[in-house]
Amino acid sequence: MATDNWTGAAALFKDPSTLPDLADARGTLRRLRDAMASDSTGWRDIASLTRQILLEAQARENTTGLTIPLDPQLPTRAQWEEMRCQTGLIRGGSHLWVTATPWHPPVRDDVSRSAAEEDLRQVYLGPDSSQRRKLESYPADPFFTGALGDDHGHYVSVGQRQAARAVALAEPGSTTIICLPTGHGKTAVALAPALLGSVSSGVSVVVVPTRVLAADLERRTSEIIERQGRHSPTRRYAYPSGLSLDEQQQMREDIATGRQRLVFTSPESLVGSLKKPLEAAAEAGLLQYFVIDEAHLVEQWGNSFRTEFQTMSSHRRTWLSKAPQGRQPVTVAMSATLTTQQVETLDMLFASPQKARLVWAAQLRHEPSYYVDACQSEQERQAAVLDAVSFLPKPMIVYTTKVEDAEEWAERLRGHGFHRVTHITGDSTDAERREALEGWSGNTAEGETTTRYDIVVGTAAFGLGVDLGDVKTVVHACMPETVDRYYQEVGRAGRDGSPSIAYLASTRRDEKIADYMSNEVIIGAPRAWQRWEAMFHDKTTVEGLHRVSLDSFPPDMNEGFDQNRSWNIRVLNLMVRAGLVTVRPPKPPTRRENESDVVWKARLEHFYAAANDYADVELHGSEPRSREDFYARFQAERQKLLQDRASSLRELKAALAGNRCIGEVLGAYYRIPDGEGAIRTGINCRGCPHCRATEEPITSGFYRLAGEPRPLLPTPEAQARLPLSRYFGDRRCLSLWWQDAHDHVLATRLVESLVRRGIAVVGGPGMDARLHGQLQRAARTRTVIIDDDGALLTNWYGPIIWMSDPNTAPPGPEIATRLAWEAPTYLIHPRSLEHPERQGAPLIDTHPANLSIRRALEEL
Repeated sequence: MATDNWTGAAALFKDPSTLPDLADARGTLRRLRDAMASDSTGWRDIASLTRQILLEAQARENTTGLTIPLDPQLPTRAQWEEMRCQTGLIRGGSHLWVTATPWHPPVRDDVSRSAAEEDLRQVYLGPDSSQRRKLESYPADPFFTGALGDDHGHYVSVGQRQAARAVALAEPGSTTIICLPTGHGKTAVALAPALLGSVSSGVSVVVVPTRVLAADLERRTSEIIERQGRHSPTRRYAYPSGLSLDEQQQMREDIATGRQRLVFTSPESLVGSLKKPLEAAAEAGLLQYFVIDEAHLVEQWGNSFRTEFQTMSSHRRTWLSKAPQGRQPVTVAMSATLTTQQVETLDMLFASPQKARLVWAAQLRHEPSYYVDACQSEQERQAAVLDAVSFLPKPMIVYTTKVEDAEEWAERLRGHGFHRVTHITGDSTDAERREALEGWSGNTAEGETTTRYDIVVGTAAFGLGVDLGDVKTVVHACMPETVDRYYQEVGRAGRDGSPSIAYLASTRRDEKIADYMSNEVIIGAPRAWQRWEAMFHDKTTVEGLHRVSLDSFPPDMNEGFDQNRSWNIRVLNLMVRAGLVTVRPPKPPTRRENESDVVWKARLEHFYAAANDYADVELHGSEPRSREDFYARFQAERQKLLQDRASSLRELKAALAGNRCIGEVLGAYYRIPDGEGAIRTGINCRGCPHCRATEEPITSGFYRLAGEPRPLLPTPEAQARLPLSRYFGDRRCLSLWWQDAHDHVLATRLVESLVRRGIAVVGGPGMDARLHGQLQRAARTRTVIIDDDGALLTNWYGPIIWMSDPNTAPPGPEIATRLAWEAPTYLIHPRSLEHPERQGAPLIDTHPANLSIRRALEEL
């Protein structure tokens, strides 16, 4: 049994010179043990963590306090009291009796103060909190457990179940957009079908925004594959993170031949060194899934400094055109939050000419409560943030907007007595990021390590996909430029479902910085036209497409090699968004008749060496070559982007002003239109300045609490050829019946045979639970979904095998509903089963599309 934090802390302070091992220490106790064992710990590190343990004990009604020696290695009495601890001399003045006084960020009135005190108590209760996120789990489908292992025997929520099923059932070449809250297992949704489909051969590519995230996903994937077997040849899955040149070459070869199974990479690598092997895999029908993680960044970052997030779309189109029919890669775009603009961008870039299918399980996070300070000066803000960092629980992230601010805050905190602090920005190297994350989380690829940091100071470059579950506090020493960035960063805390704190301290100067960043330069139509003219002037024609150089520039716009190319890509991306052009990656040359091997190889190598310097452009009508039409279309799209950014900043300011519930502001922002109405995001609020001051919490302790979202599965676009299709006639339900108990034994063989032929969904009261794993083994790399609650029978138009209870005569109302739909159904039942709408009349006497099980097996 693990040592509780208070008991463990008492043991640590008994004799600081000979610390007990406390090998089973977790959470705050583990951090305090590591801090006291280090020679480089600051006094405020120890005082802060000890105070946290005391408040965690108080939340559980243990107000005893701790006996702490007056020791040079430990804080002085004055320092304990500076950290809002009460002290008293005991044991002849050699020890202190230390208790902690609760603290919360400043609030506006007594009602808010009472709410804030209870809020912090819930944060200190952590996993014991009554406000901890509670999800309704569901038995996992056989394909999910078979791919990921027995520890994935349940879906964590109905949203995850629907998302996983949607990806597993997606047709070749289709695109599915998934909005699934943090903590609902988005990663598993993508990994399960990818790992299942690549058991024999095949590769899936998962695009992630940071190398840190790629390395973390590699670690988690390796653990799964280690249990399930069949590693990729290099046993590595993150590209090119930490790989030698030889390993990179080996992985590229393994991707091209379908032996790699999974690769986690960046957009830049996908459109660069992985371009050729991914095309080779697609052409061989081996590229199975193309997954974009943190997909909101396609619109958020792809318009500006990482344009490859959007240019990936042309590579996808190339894969689809090269892949054999029926073996085109499935595209999946995943995020915890999506706006209308982001969904439209994903649909346009990664689904066209089809429409993307949408699985919308969005709801706001349960964990954070929000606090906001409007400071009159930078000095006042610094004092407020220092208080928050000192008195709020760890682990903690402090966010800034600028790199130099992050560096300054890290030094400021060290000067304040915090030594267990580090910083990560866009300027940090991979090695620096890895060292910081390992020291902060206490985890490495090889297992646990000593924690070295309780606080990370970071810019927006830090946090995406970082999966440290027990982060308690996020502090903003800035105003983010969009509500989206703010909410994404708040979401780094409470990932284990326990309550967390989001504290923001801003000044008037922050608003100017946010305004400037929100209005980040988006090139105007006149300058864009000049760049487009320069590119088009130097074009060559290749198979009906216009090959333009990305390094072209007008005479007065030479801004240097990298800047010219970046601006040209931005122009082309906006032209794509405006519907003026389609951009495709350059198509490799074909071998000429009688061309020697040497010349052909040299010409091909030259093409690939220069391929990233060009883009092949397809014009949509005459508008791209008419300056007047170009101006109108381009400017309209540019204005749309600017308005969206301005709206996002306005929403953030409204949320922070305290005049509205922050949950309601966020819920209104994260919704998308759907015909006459809108698809909404469920609103949760555990506390914000507006609600604490004006409303009473509901019985759950929340001010707003949404029910768990229950999205429907997308309707299949195209119906594959059905087994036994000629027996359906003009009906969509085939009655497959058995005569006696001996025939009933054959039902399992029939189900297995249908599953092998691509019918993925099986259910019904006659399905024995022991058959679930047997069916997945029979299906091998095909998906098997068990509709154990009838949700798909009554809500999905795809084909289903449904087995009736052999001991029940009437089939139940859900079968009548299914028959009325005329959705493809294989109804397996005893010969005596009654028609659902004609009491006493056997189904096979009134339903002409019927076949005995024996005959069906012969046909198959």
